[in-house]
Amino acid sequence: MMNMKWGGFLGLRWGSAVVLSLSTGCGPVLDDGSQDDADSGGTSTGMTSNTTLGTTSGSASGSASITASTTDGSSTTGVMTTIGTTDSTVSSASATVTTDPTDPTDPTDPTDPTDPTGDGLPDGSMCDDGNACASGHCYVVGPLGGVCGQCEVDQDCGAGGCTLPNPLAQPPTGSVCNAGTYGAGCMSDEVCEAPLMCALVLDIPGILQTSTCSECRDAGDCSMGWTCEPDLAVAALTGVKRCVAPATLANGQTCDLAGGGVACGSGHCAGADVLGVLEVGVCSGCGSDGDCADGLVCEPPQVDLNAGVVPGGCAP
Repeated sequence: MMNMKWGGFLGLRWGSAVVLSLSTGCGPVLDDGSQDDADSGGTSTGMTSNTTLGTTSGSASGSASITASTTDGSSTTGVMTTIGTTDSTVSSASATVTTDPTDPTDPTDPTDPTDPTGDGLPDGSMCDDGNACASGHCYVVGPLGGVCGQCEVDQDCGAGGCTLPNPLAQPPTGSVCNAGTYGAGCMSDEVCEAPLMCALVLDIPGILQTSTCSECRDAGDCSMGWTCEPDLAVAALTGVKRCVAPATLANGQTCDLAGGGVACGSGHCAGADVLGVLEVGVCSGCGSDGDCADGLVCEPPQVDLNAGVVPGGCAP
């Protein structure tokens, strides 16, 4: 049976008043399919640690005047329609109209977004399978549902990989093909720009697995003495792994629970429960009551879907 808390979590995507703003740690650079990279300072070796979550516009002009008639021969009001990229006036064109083309009861209504004879649902629309999507791709994220997007696997893209969608976002975001840069979704090392590698960053059993182009998979990929630490954005369903020098992460940043807090300035990487389905390591002021002064207890870190991450610490 699905965890009761997770059932509530799934309900969030249907609540218009809920905005998921959690970004644990600094968050990764997200590749939105463009060729641009963002650079910033951080603890990793030559990598970025910012989260960046852009549009095109176009215009067309032109007009055509169309006069239509009913089956009884009476004329209807002329309609001015903007079409094409040049001005072309078509006058006195008549047609027999027997059905209102925008009638919502018409099964072939081209304005109906669910019309199977139309162009399909746009990217970002919830879906069950690719046949409903204009792109032909419906990326299903376990029980969270499917979202129309550009791809379902890396092979649907060119040289880069496929970044999974986020059905929890408001509005949902579809999957996108990327250039294999830092933080981009991937299924294999081949789609990542060298020297990046494809690393598993989020694993929620029965729900989803997220892998992204990262700096490391484990400490063996880093310089001597450095560790490979996760930098997660849980609500965005993404993250990266990057090489970090000892004792350089501030309280509140995500860390590898198995690493024993070596990368944390406090020396403590404590586990934070996320709705009973995921445990995230967070650099905190303490790891147990024994780390606190007499009379104080160690409160664990918390991950709140609205407030963000609260590191653990000693309290009365």
